[in-house]
Amino acid sequence: MGPRKRTAASRRKADIVAKHAPPASEQPATTPPPTSATNESPTSTTPPRPKPQKIKVSSKEIELSVSALQLRPSIQPVIAFLLILSVRLFSAFFATIPDCDEVFNYWEPAHYLAHGSGFQTWEYSPEYAIRSWLYVGLHAVLARLFALVPGTPKTFEFYGMRLLFAIFCTYCETRLYTTISRNLSRQIGLIYVFGSILSAGMFHATATFLPSTFAMYTTMLGMADFIDRREGLKTARVVFWFALGGLLGWPFALVLIVPFMLEELVLVTIRRNISGFIVRLLKGGFAALALLGTIVAVDSLAYHKLEIVPLNIVLYNVFSAPGRGPTIYGTEPWWFYFANLALNFNVLLPLALISAILVPISFRVLQTPLLTPRILTLISPFFIWLSIFSSTPHKEERFMYPAYPLLVFNASVSLYILASLLGSLTHKVYARSTRQLLQRIIVILPLTIVAILSFSRVMAILQAYDAPMHVYTGFDQGAEGNVCIGKEWYRFPSSYFLPEGTRGAFIKSHFRGLVPGRFPENTEAEGQGWRAGTWLIPEGMNDRNMPDPNKYIPIQNCTYLVDSFFPKHPPSMVEQPFLIFDKTWKKLKCKRFLDAQYTGFLGRTLWIPERLLRYLGGDKREWGEYCLMKRIPKN
Repeated sequence: MGPRKRTAASRRKADIVAKHAPPASEQPATTPPPTSATNESPTSTTPPRPKPQKIKVSSKEIELSVSALQLRPSIQPVIAFLLILSVRLFSAFFATIPDCDEVFNYWEPAHYLAHGSGFQTWEYSPEYAIRSWLYVGLHAVLARLFALVPGTPKTFEFYGMRLLFAIFCTYCETRLYTTISRNLSRQIGLIYVFGSILSAGMFHATATFLPSTFAMYTTMLGMADFIDRREGLKTARVVFWFALGGLLGWPFALVLIVPFMLEELVLVTIRRNISGFIVRLLKGGFAALALLGTIVAVDSLAYHKLEIVPLNIVLYNVFSAPGRGPTIYGTEPWWFYFANLALNFNVLLPLALISAILVPISFRVLQTPLLTPRILTLISPFFIWLSIFSSTPHKEERFMYPAYPLLVFNASVSLYILASLLGSLTHKVYARSTRQLLQRIIVILPLTIVAILSFSRVMAILQAYDAPMHVYTGFDQGAEGNVCIGKEWYRFPSSYFLPEGTRGAFIKSHFRGLVPGRFPENTEAEGQGWRAGTWLIPEGMNDRNMPDPNKYIPIQNCTYLVDSFFPKHPPSMVEQPFLIFDKTWKKLKCKRFLDAQYTGFLGRTLWIPERLLRYLGGDKREWGEYCLMKRIPKN
């Protein structure tokens, strides 16, 4: 047999050994044996050879050197950052607001702190205190920085904050991608970054002002630190990131750290180094306690009484009495999240689900050091999250946000295993070049489907429902008075879209729940202190969604009106079609708006050209009009 080719690892090991060997000048000289002579005595001897020196090379050094050589990201982190950012910026500037909770529970309180006015929900009443003023206050300060630019409207603050969300989310995604590539597999990392960029779910979640989105950011950072063990275990940092997302953001996100800590506990028990684990855990625990102390201090100062908001959130959502709690806002069947995730991630969802089957199979079939039992730990948080929230009666799309990166990661692992299995099972059938082509196809084809369906989903939402983000730019110069909203109250994009001289107000509609009230204004002039609305108990608030008639004003008190009109909807005495029958209003700005009630599932779910939609058997899209109007003054 001829000499075998040395692998990159063996070459690297030889280089390290050579590096540790003493220089030639320091090696003992050896005397060559004398040449033979006819008269040489048979008893002459050669000098003894020197004893070989033992060179110690740590296995860790070899492992680090080889991993640095082999596991480099396929795309440079800077390039990956720019690729992700390009999509996230599009989301920041064009995405709709999918949930009215984002507006009334976060944008409005932030607007109140920054500008002294805004809508107030019952969650901010000191009687209930299930929202953190520290979380909102930090964002209000950041938004206020954009107000320093002279001559800019308040929407500049709104989109400035979204810009920051997009940049920070991009950093978190890039950090996780780089860590996966360097520590697990370049292929898994590459699939992950494109799955994250292309999915509609990540597009909608990344630039939202929600605690669940903030928890999504910290989940990516915590997972990245857990995966990265090149310089030892980072338990303290992992604990801190999940504590930050759970305590400052959404407390339920703390459950995602459980499988990571369980693995570390098993690992240190096997290595008999549990004392080191305890030390690292205490460091992270002390940081979490310091964070909790800060949150409690700021919220207690705002509410003028001791409040532990993260605890209040858990108590309300889990231990509420009958007739209270989240279920009064609606319940959904167990399969709701499966349907919702299928809309937002399409092919990636089934791939994420089958990872629980493919990973154990890969242990038996594939001979690769990249797939170790540790992968089971990394894919488990997604299943834990999905199981917990699928079992709760009240479901909302935003509750899944912390698990979005986990879903993409699981799907990436599945695609990697499927490609590897294909190569392993066909190595005796096809040539290497053919196997590599098939492996690329099995990865690229699903990602292509994800890109097409996600683009169609995003465009369908933007074309159908983005009118509220545009019509509020139609105010005339020097606008003053009440801007009234009726049946479209839950699509109000926030007071950041209202001119300084106007205030949002509600008029009656068919909605029979509790609409938000208003934070008290001018409290400083009344001697109650700066932004006293944080601690004053508002009237008419309750946690049972019981309506309060005092939250509405008469239509006669409205200067401006935002309303929609759909031709196929029958007229109503409560929700009058002001656009058609009331001649006291003139249109300032209008935009078409999809009539979801009379548009088929396919037409409202995906963006498909009308001719192709009819060919596929879908119903024609029905449209209405969404308008900002101004009262015509009487002569």
